[in-house]
Amino acid sequence: MPSLARIEAAERAALLTVSNYTIVLDLPATGAEFQSESTIRFSCAEPGATTFVDLHAVALEAAVLNGGPVDPAGFVDGRLALTGLHADNELRLVARMAYSCDGEGLHRHVDPTDGRTYLYAMSFLDAAPRWFGCFDQPDLKANFDIEVRCPADWTVWGNAPSARLAEGHWRLATTKPLSTYFVTLVAGPYHSVLAEHDGIRLGLHARACLAPHLEADAEEILAVTRAAFDRYHELFGIRYPFGEYHQAFVPDFNAGAMENPGCVTLREQLIFRSAVTSSERSLRSAVIAHEMAHMWFGDLVTMRWWDDLWLNESFAEYLAYRVCAELAGRTGAAELTGLTGLAWAEFGISRKDFGYVADQSPATHPVAGNGAADAATALAAFDGISYAKGASALRQLAVHLGDEVFFTGLREHFAKHSYANAEFADLIGAWTEAGGEGLTDWAEQWLRTSGLDCLRAGASDGELTLRRIAPDGSHRPHTIRLAGFDAAGRQVLDQPARLLADELRLPAPDSVRLVVADSLDQTWAKVRFAADPDGDPAAWSAVAELLPRIEQDLTRVVIYNAVRDGVRDASLDPSQALEIVLAAYRHERIDMVRTEILSFASRELASIYALPAQRADRRARIRLAAELSLAEAEPGTDRQLGAARLLITNCDDPRQLQAWRHGTAVPAGLLIDPELRWALNCRLAGLGELSDAEIERELAEDESSAGVVYAALARALRPDPRAKEQAWALLTEPSTLSAYQLYATAEGFFHPMQDELTAAYLPRFFEQLPATAAHRQGWALGQVIQRCFPVAAASVEVLELAEASLTSTDLDPTVRRAMSDRTDVLRRSVASLRRYSKLAEGPEQAVVGAS
Repeated sequence: MPSLARIEAAERAALLTVSNYTIVLDLPATGAEFQSESTIRFSCAEPGATTFVDLHAVALEAAVLNGGPVDPAGFVDGRLALTGLHADNELRLVARMAYSCDGEGLHRHVDPTDGRTYLYAMSFLDAAPRWFGCFDQPDLKANFDIEVRCPADWTVWGNAPSARLAEGHWRLATTKPLSTYFVTLVAGPYHSVLAEHDGIRLGLHARACLAPHLEADAEEILAVTRAAFDRYHELFGIRYPFGEYHQAFVPDFNAGAMENPGCVTLREQLIFRSAVTSSERSLRSAVIAHEMAHMWFGDLVTMRWWDDLWLNESFAEYLAYRVCAELAGRTGAAELTGLTGLAWAEFGISRKDFGYVADQSPATHPVAGNGAADAATALAAFDGISYAKGASALRQLAVHLGDEVFFTGLREHFAKHSYANAEFADLIGAWTEAGGEGLTDWAEQWLRTSGLDCLRAGASDGELTLRRIAPDGSHRPHTIRLAGFDAAGRQVLDQPARLLADELRLPAPDSVRLVVADSLDQTWAKVRFAADPDGDPAAWSAVAELLPRIEQDLTRVVIYNAVRDGVRDASLDPSQALEIVLAAYRHERIDMVRTEILSFASRELASIYALPAQRADRRARIRLAAELSLAEAEPGTDRQLGAARLLITNCDDPRQLQAWRHGTAVPAGLLIDPELRWALNCRLAGLGELSDAEIERELAEDESSAGVVYAALARALRPDPRAKEQAWALLTEPSTLSAYQLYATAEGFFHPMQDELTAAYLPRFFEQLPATAAHRQGWALGQVIQRCFPVAAASVEVLELAEASLTSTDLDPTVRRAMSDRTDVLRRSVASLRRYSKLAEGPEQAVVGAS
């Protein structure tokens, strides 16, 4: 089906004004299809004109425009041609639609524990026509009225308050004007927790089998929700505009969450059924605050075209982490300190790393103004740049403007464009009217250039030198702090700086041995520890020596990110990076950061940046580090849980894994709950120590949706030719499996310990996986390729296969982006291994399986 082109959207927006959708749905609990009836009322600026409506239906049963039938021959590739429009029009569409299993459109999930059906609608980015007919583009907002017939034991929630008219018959109140991609519906025998705050009705919803876990987590979720509402009301000066506020934790959800006004949908893994760390709870708080920020930025005021999608995500990202950090220190919010006090550390160690990778890939792009020709191209450019880089740029802008100008401009922007659409130029204008200066140049440097600067800092002879090296000739200003440390790791310099030129020189104490630019992690740049562009090998040695002694949390995060980035650009030997990580981890105070850096060591240093002969030794060293951490950890702590997870991942001894699985030799305070048991099962499966029959017995003990997904992963991990054949068929052929099961199968297919078994599939991957665009779409299409890509196949031969696949001119945009991103990882791995591990140059190099 063709993706909506920007020029088509502009033409349709100039022609039409949509006032109302009335949607009537008949939703059976069984079967693959449902009936959808849409009545659309709209006006036309040029009576007699022609346009089209979007509808992805199994069958169009009726189409009536202004009382007359619409020619069914005009229904082609998800579009129905409309001719002879009047000044005022009414279009009625009746269609049979298909439930989805890929997390888009109207998704249907059957709970394996009790056979009950749960539905939710995901309309982003262009999935709305998969469940109702519409003019699907963000700048044709309208009011929605939705009526639902469904089984009697279901409840129904959506963008506006819902009322049960009779058993199995529900109606939602008329919404405020919404873009089609915000429209949602949550229907099924969901368990609900209802509350109220400041006149706003609050709801939490999850599948019935998760009811005990939802009840256990509800007060914490509601505390964050209430506190975030209060803070946003203060910052924005406009009360929440969409009535009730529901948060539905739904199954098989592809994203972290979706900001549907009045009814946010979130992945149900955010309701914890097993022990989790404070970092995971902190992340959930950030997600809650992120989606709530969208109610103003994105929902109340919406971009005109997908080019400005970054505005939605960057603002929500920046404001969520800012608000979470503020909540940790606010009077009366002491109970939130443990949830939100890690906000900026989490942003730096997790979110910024996500963005740094994207911004240094071949697919890098400016934050804004990418000129997406169609919706599919816009979706392919929706990445860590849209989130983390944009948020970092806005953080710099807030410092530059000051809070008074920053938020005054936002309030004016909201007031002027409420329930309508706007562009970035409108926001720049609002800030300028509020007193901002130089914003056009700031936007040009920060938002319309790609790549990230490198900030190099070093000190000698009483002078500190800071250099900015830009990859594209841009001149981004950086407002940062510089920290200097002496040979004992004591901070002897704390210097604010505004870097406007390519070089800055400042006095520094003679005792400074290590300088960390951007020591509070406030800007967007990679950091190096020598002013000389050619680097200084001794600088990494200083990092290894001093990092364990540095007390400032965010400074350590900056250094860890530099280590990761140094490995990826082949300027730091992975073996030296492992030494740095192993020397620092035991001294790291933040469990989330400790877990992340050891996971980096496991995922990358002992895998894609190691030759096969090096991997077992590096895994053993990480396993030893995990064992030491486990031995030192207090029972029941984050440190204990994180160390246990890491030990399982890196353990090659089936006896130890089996002992834990059977409940013996388990450290005091560590519960082998369902999540840890499946981690043990999957590791044993990868070692060939868990049979198909045993996997089925484990699934019988945990018939949950999570259990089904873990079982799929375990089957794909088994080092057995038949298991691989079956997994390959699932990955390459049309399937009715949930997207989550496909993702798990993709993750388990290639394994670094199974290179001989999977070697024959390497050329087949590049031949067959791109072709799945013929039967797979959207998020699922890209995710399966990303997760299955043989990223650790570190040979010139496999890299050549990957690069050759990208020369195809007919790759689907989603496929191209997934292939390009993972090929870049493979390319970086090969470059590093050539430099530091003597990787062979030709095809005689043994092919390595992927992790």
